[in-house]
Amino acid sequence: MTANGRLDVRFAGAGGQGIVMAGEVLAAAVVRMGGSASHSKAYGPASRGGASRSDVVVAGDTVGFPLVRSPNVVVALTDEAYRKYGHDHAADAIVIVDVDVDVDAQRNGALVVPIVETARRIVGTDVASGVVGLGVLSRSLDVFDVDVLRSTIAERVPAALEDANLEAFAAGRDMVG
Repeated sequence: MTANGRLDVRFAGAGGQGIVMAGEVLAAAVVRMGGSASHSKAYGPASRGGASRSDVVVAGDTVGFPLVRSPNVVVALTDEAYRKYGHDHAADAIVIVDVDVDVDAQRNGALVVPIVETARRIVGTDVASGVVGLGVLSRSLDVFDVDVLRSTIAERVPAALEDANLEAFAAGRDMVG
Protein backbone atom coordinates (compact mmCIF):
# COMPACT_ATOMS: atom_id res chain seq x y z
CA MET A 1 0.00 0.00 0.00
CA THR A 2 1.12 3.54 -0.58
CA ALA A 3 1.62 6.09 2.18
CA ASN A 4 -1.99 7.27 1.75
CA GLY A 5 -3.30 3.71 2.15
CA ARG A 6 -4.28 3.40 -1.51
CA LEU A 7 -3.12 0.75 -3.94
CA ASP A 8 -3.87 0.96 -7.67
CA VAL A 9 -3.70 -2.45 -9.37
CA ARG A 10 -3.95 -3.10 -13.11
CA PHE A 11 -4.35 -6.48 -14.77
CA ALA A 12 -3.70 -6.26 -18.52
CA GLY A 13 -4.03 -9.01 -21.05
CA ALA A 14 -6.08 -10.34 -23.93
CA GLY A 15 -9.77 -11.01 -23.91
CA GLY A 16 -10.40 -14.55 -22.68
CA GLN A 17 -7.47 -14.67 -20.24
CA GLY A 18 -9.61 -14.08 -17.16
CA ILE A 19 -8.22 -10.69 -16.22
CA VAL A 20 -11.66 -9.16 -15.55
CA MET A 21 -12.44 -12.05 -13.23
CA ALA A 22 -9.09 -11.57 -11.45
CA GLY A 23 -9.95 -7.92 -10.84
CA GLU A 24 -13.44 -8.78 -9.63
CA VAL A 25 -12.04 -11.41 -7.25
CA LEU A 26 -9.46 -9.01 -5.83
CA ALA A 27 -12.02 -6.22 -5.30
CA ALA A 28 -14.56 -8.56 -3.68
CA ALA A 29 -11.90 -10.12 -1.43
CA VAL A 30 -10.69 -6.69 -0.26
CA VAL A 31 -14.24 -5.76 0.73
CA ARG A 32 -14.63 -9.10 2.55
CA MET A 33 -11.40 -8.30 4.42
CA GLY A 34 -12.94 -5.03 5.64
CA GLY A 35 -11.28 -2.67 3.16
CA SER A 36 -12.72 -0.58 0.37
CA ALA A 37 -12.27 -1.28 -3.32
CA SER A 38 -13.51 -0.22 -6.71
CA HIS A 39 -13.25 -2.21 -9.91
CA SER A 40 -13.35 -0.99 -13.50
CA LYS A 41 -12.63 -2.71 -16.76
CA ALA A 42 -12.10 -1.99 -20.42
CA TYR A 43 -12.63 -4.78 -22.87
CA GLY A 44 -15.29 -3.97 -25.50
CA PRO A 45 -14.19 -5.67 -28.72
CA ALA A 46 -11.11 -6.85 -26.82
CA SER A 47 -13.28 -9.63 -25.42
CA ARG A 48 -12.50 -11.37 -28.70
CA GLY A 49 -8.76 -11.44 -28.01
CA GLY A 50 -7.49 -7.86 -28.16
CA ALA A 51 -5.88 -5.91 -25.33
CA SER A 52 -8.06 -5.43 -22.26
CA ARG A 53 -7.58 -4.29 -18.69
CA SER A 54 -9.10 -4.75 -15.28
CA ASP A 55 -8.33 -2.13 -12.64
CA VAL A 56 -8.79 -2.32 -8.89
CA VAL A 57 -8.38 0.54 -6.44
CA VAL A 58 -7.77 -0.72 -2.92
CA ALA A 59 -8.10 1.54 0.11
CA GLY A 60 -8.09 0.87 3.81
CA ASP A 61 -10.93 3.31 4.35
CA THR A 62 -12.80 5.00 1.52
CA VAL A 63 -11.92 5.01 -2.17
CA GLY A 64 -11.88 8.74 -2.89
CA PHE A 65 -11.33 8.53 -6.65
CA PRO A 66 -12.45 5.16 -8.07
CA LEU A 67 -10.23 4.96 -11.15
CA VAL A 68 -6.60 3.91 -11.52
CA ARG A 69 -4.38 6.72 -12.75
CA SER A 70 -0.84 5.43 -12.37
CA PRO A 71 -0.80 1.81 -11.18
CA ASN A 72 1.32 0.75 -8.21
CA VAL A 73 1.04 -2.84 -9.43
CA VAL A 74 0.78 -4.09 -13.01
CA VAL A 75 0.22 -7.68 -14.05
CA ALA A 76 0.64 -7.90 -17.85
CA LEU A 77 -0.07 -11.08 -19.76
CA THR A 78 0.53 -9.97 -23.36
CA ASP A 79 2.93 -7.66 -25.12
CA GLU A 80 0.07 -5.67 -26.70
CA ALA A 81 -1.66 -5.18 -23.34
CA TYR A 82 1.59 -4.10 -21.67
CA ARG A 83 2.23 -1.50 -24.38
CA LYS A 84 -1.35 -0.22 -24.21
CA TYR A 85 -2.08 -0.36 -20.46
CA GLY A 86 1.08 -1.25 -18.51
CA HIS A 87 3.66 1.33 -19.46
CA ASP A 88 2.21 4.25 -17.45
CA HIS A 89 2.80 2.71 -14.03
CA ALA A 90 4.24 4.53 -11.03
CA ALA A 91 8.05 4.75 -10.91
CA ASP A 92 8.22 2.40 -7.91
CA ALA A 93 5.52 0.02 -9.15
CA ILE A 94 5.66 -3.73 -8.88
CA VAL A 95 5.49 -4.97 -12.47
CA ILE A 96 4.73 -8.63 -13.13
CA VAL A 97 4.85 -9.85 -16.73
CA ASP A 98 4.40 -13.11 -18.56
CA VAL A 99 7.56 -14.53 -20.14
CA ASP A 100 6.27 -13.62 -23.61
CA VAL A 101 5.90 -9.90 -22.80
CA ASP A 102 8.20 -7.35 -24.40
CA VAL A 103 11.85 -7.45 -23.48
CA ASP A 104 11.89 -3.76 -22.44
CA ALA A 105 9.46 -4.52 -19.61
CA GLN A 106 11.70 -7.39 -18.55
CA ARG A 107 14.80 -5.18 -18.63
CA ASN A 108 13.14 -2.57 -16.45
CA GLY A 109 13.02 -4.77 -13.36
CA ALA A 110 9.77 -6.61 -13.95
CA LEU A 111 9.15 -9.98 -12.31
CA VAL A 112 9.00 -12.34 -15.29
CA VAL A 113 7.05 -15.57 -14.80
CA PRO A 114 5.28 -18.13 -17.05
CA ILE A 115 1.72 -17.07 -16.22
CA VAL A 116 -0.07 -18.03 -19.45
CA GLU A 117 1.86 -21.28 -19.90
CA THR A 118 0.94 -22.26 -16.33
CA ALA A 119 -2.75 -21.59 -16.93
CA ARG A 120 -2.65 -23.66 -20.12
CA ARG A 121 -0.93 -26.53 -18.30
CA ILE A 122 -3.47 -26.58 -15.47
CA VAL A 123 -6.73 -25.66 -17.21
CA GLY A 124 -5.96 -26.40 -20.85
CA THR A 125 -6.64 -22.82 -22.04
CA ASP A 126 -5.66 -19.22 -21.24
CA VAL A 127 -8.85 -18.60 -19.27
CA ALA A 128 -7.22 -19.01 -15.83
CA SER A 129 -4.23 -16.78 -16.63
CA GLY A 130 -5.75 -13.95 -14.57
CA VAL A 131 -6.04 -16.25 -11.56
CA VAL A 132 -2.41 -17.34 -11.95
CA GLY A 133 -1.46 -13.64 -12.13
CA LEU A 134 -3.53 -12.95 -9.02
CA GLY A 135 -1.58 -15.67 -7.24
CA VAL A 136 1.73 -14.09 -8.25
CA LEU A 137 0.47 -10.66 -7.15
CA SER A 138 -0.81 -11.95 -3.80
CA ARG A 139 2.57 -13.52 -2.95
CA SER A 140 4.53 -10.51 -4.27
CA LEU A 141 2.62 -8.03 -2.11
CA ASP A 142 1.75 -10.30 0.81
CA VAL A 143 -0.92 -7.87 2.08
CA PHE A 144 -4.08 -9.81 1.18
CA ASP A 145 -5.61 -12.66 3.20
CA VAL A 146 -4.91 -15.74 1.08
CA ASP A 147 -7.82 -17.72 2.52
CA VAL A 148 -10.25 -14.92 1.60
CA LEU A 149 -8.81 -14.78 -1.92
CA ARG A 150 -9.21 -18.56 -2.26
CA SER A 151 -12.80 -18.57 -1.02
CA THR A 152 -13.66 -15.64 -3.29
CA ILE A 153 -12.22 -17.48 -6.29
CA ALA A 154 -14.24 -20.57 -5.35
CA GLU A 155 -17.44 -18.50 -5.18
CA ARG A 156 -16.88 -16.74 -8.51
CA VAL A 157 -15.92 -19.57 -10.86
CA PRO A 158 -18.18 -22.35 -12.14
CA ALA A 159 -18.19 -25.32 -9.77
CA ALA A 160 -16.68 -27.56 -12.46
CA LEU A 161 -13.65 -25.24 -12.68
CA GLU A 162 -13.20 -24.50 -8.98
CA ASP A 163 -10.39 -27.00 -8.31
CA ALA A 164 -8.48 -26.03 -11.45
CA ASN A 165 -8.71 -22.32 -10.63
CA LEU A 166 -7.58 -22.87 -7.05
CA GLU A 167 -4.66 -24.92 -8.40
CA ALA A 168 -3.87 -22.09 -10.84
CA PHE A 169 -3.92 -19.55 -7.99
CA ALA A 170 -1.60 -21.74 -5.89
CA ALA A 171 0.75 -22.22 -8.85
CA GLY A 172 0.97 -18.45 -9.26
CA ARG A 173 1.84 -18.04 -5.59
CA ASP A 174 4.48 -20.77 -5.89
CA MET A 175 6.27 -18.82 -8.67
CA VAL A 176 7.40 -16.18 -6.20
CA GLY A 177 10.14 -17.12 -3.76
